[in-house]
Amino acid sequence: MERNVLVDRLKGYACFLVLFGHVIMGIRLAGIDIPEFFGGMEKFIWSFHVALFLFLSGVVYKVTGEWKSKKTKSGFILYKLYALGIPYIAFSVVYILINSLVGESNTGFAVSDIFYIWKTPVAQYWYLYALFFLFCIWTFLSGIIKNWHITLVVILIGYLAPLFGISLGSLDVVFYSALAFGVGTFVNFKNLTKLPNRAKWLIVLMHIAVGVVLVLLDKIEAPFIKELMILFGIYSSIMFISIIQDLKLISHFLDFVNKYSFQIYLLHTIFTAGIRIILLRMNIAQWWIHVILGTVCGLVFSVLAAVIAKKVNFLNFFFFPTKAYTSKNIDFKR
Repeated sequence: MERNVLVDRLKGYACFLVLFGHVIMGIRLAGIDIPEFFGGMEKFIWSFHVALFLFLSGVVYKVTGEWKSKKTKSGFILYKLYALGIPYIAFSVVYILINSLVGESNTGFAVSDIFYIWKTPVAQYWYLYALFFLFCIWTFLSGIIKNWHITLVVILIGYLAPLFGISLGSLDVVFYSALAFGVGTFVNFKNLTKLPNRAKWLIVLMHIAVGVVLVLLDKIEAPFIKELMILFGIYSSIMFISIIQDLKLISHFLDFVNKYSFQIYLLHTIFTAGIRIILLRMNIAQWWIHVILGTVCGLVFSVLAAVIAKKVNFLNFFFFPTKAYTSKNIDFKR
């Protein structure tokens, strides 16, 4: 199957937004004085950046043949459990251990929290947790109802359960993620970009303008508005990247980030927090230094770690367990 270059570059874009958003959030939580503008930017980015990742996961799930890519439903679920479960556990444990040592400078955790990651995802790793269960739901209901029906059912359960006093517990993130992922499983991605550039720019500018107004009114997280902004943000991102990818420097950067997007996603908070802690202990509190070094270090050191891991099967196993050792030993199609 031919890869969709736009999907790949959107992944690179989403990954960079996640990294930059965590840099801003870390600076804010550390009590560093930062222009108010960045607080609004953080809220705006947060309204759609992970949703874009989820949407793209839904698109890829659809175009790669859904569960049929592994011939059986059980084989597909086993494959996803292995592919997502090992990095989820490994990096959740590393994150908790690091933060248990530097909790006062970053986010406090106790080593005992490791025993609860099966029900309480930490940091950005909730995405892997939610994605696995989304794959389970879509695989189980596939062939019974269509993907857009599954999307509607899961969203309704997520909204109605609390109204009837039913707690979704740790699965709350799964139902929260269903809208973006579900739309990706049934939308015709190629048709989304069939607009002239002027119309695309208008959509992008409208998204920014609406986002600014909602941030100022403190309504960007309001029920229903939040869902609309998720969809608006996804669509606007597709329009934006479909235009600027014609610039070679931009396309090369997005291709580079996409190449290591999974590793960056898993590792970036460790390095952004690390450089922030070092700077603060050196009494460097200028916000612009933290923004620049946090972003650069989060990107560069994550990529360096990925490059090193690719040369050592044992290390690469924790990123891509299905590629490191299992190609000859485990047949997930059975």
